[in-house]
Amino acid sequence: MSDLKLGVDGDLEIKNGDLQLTTSDDAVRQHLQQRLRTFLGEWFLDLDVGVPYFQDILVKNPNINQIDGILKSKILTTPGVVELLSFTMNFDQTVRSLSVEFEYTSYSGEINFFTETFGG
Repeated sequence: MSDLKLGVDGDLEIKNGDLQLTTSDDAVRQHLQQRLRTFLGEWFLDLDVGVPYFQDILVKNPNINQIDGILKSKILTTPGVVELLSFTMNFDQTVRSLSVEFEYTSYSGEINFFTETFGG
């Protein structure tokens, strides 16, 4: 698996005037970040792409079991992810912030750790 490499700011990474590529586990990690950071309806070419943050997650009195299922599904259906080894989710209702940490096995067999915080 390969993809155009994105910098920490989310912009395409260019070195000496050339677009850079990311491959293998780095490409899987980048794809996970893109999937989990895309809000449902954000991408104008397909409004069904994304995570329903405003609809189901960052709302008053969210259904924690539903959120768990949504996020695990997004992770497990990401190309290159073979297995979800661990998953921890912390929701802070006062500031409507969600943080997730998980370990997954990629198609290369390597175990990878991922952490992300949304909202707040």
